[in-house]
Amino acid sequence: MPISYAIDPIEQLVTTRLWGVMIDDEVRDHNRKLHADPAFNPGYRQLVDMTEVTESRVGTNTINETSADHFFNPGTPRAFVATSDAIFGMARKFALQAESEGQTIQVFRDMEKARKWLGLR
Repeated sequence: MPISYAIDPIEQLVTTRLWGVMIDDEVRDHNRKLHADPAFNPGYRQLVDMTEVTESRVGTNTINETSADHFFNPGTPRAFVATSDAIFGMARKFALQAESEGQTIQVFRDMEKARKWLGLR
């Protein structure tokens, strides 16, 4: 599954886009790259676009590990957008686990609602 991200210092936003089949190694690799990027700021909001993910092969261990990863500051708003039921459910599981670790994540089915929640135009 390809994953890309962009960091916008003016909007103070990390935009992550995923498409195709989600697999464990690519999710972990993306997180390592983002965290190591010198432009990354842990206080920036995040918008995760999962609307083009066709299948998730991400295992429970990866969800557990990544939801416990604290490279975004606690309380920093993060919005995940997923339109398919399966991907939405996986994102909610991740969000619930991450929220128990102090993260602030909402999962949406609509990009405009997610952008509004993040305070974006």
